[in-house]
Amino acid sequence: MVWSEIALICVGAALVIVVCAWIITAIVKHSNSSDQRVDGVYIKDGVRYTKDKKVVDEQGRVAVTLNKGDIMLERGKKYKVTKTGKILPGKYTVLSADENVDEINIRIGGLVKKVKHFSDIVLTEGDEISAVSANVVLR
Repeated sequence: MVWSEIALICVGAALVIVVCAWIITAIVKHSNSSDQRVDGVYIKDGVRYTKDKKVVDEQGRVAVTLNKGDIMLERGKKYKVTKTGKILPGKYTVLSADENVDEINIRIGGLVKKVKHFSDIVLTEGDEISAVSANVVLR
């Protein structure tokens, strides 16, 4: 092989690596974009941080509409809290999916806890969470 052919192959390989790295960073940046999350939520180093935001209707009750970025916990199904999973570690507001239920039983880390509608919980890395008494929306 001639030096020009070797140099051309090396430049082509470097160009392919740069393009692949650019595509991967664009995909990662798009997956962490803020329009996929509820307003007032940002993620830093895989941990979810929220600003206090109350969503209320005309009568002052908490609206339980499923917003983009909310997480629906089905009753009886277990979910794992991980920095790369569906549920990130951080602070969440618990909303009952049934408007007639004021208190919900939630299992966090093996212990069942009674949580009031529109109260806050903090989930840490490795916790297992499941809704025991009714479906739950985490905001």
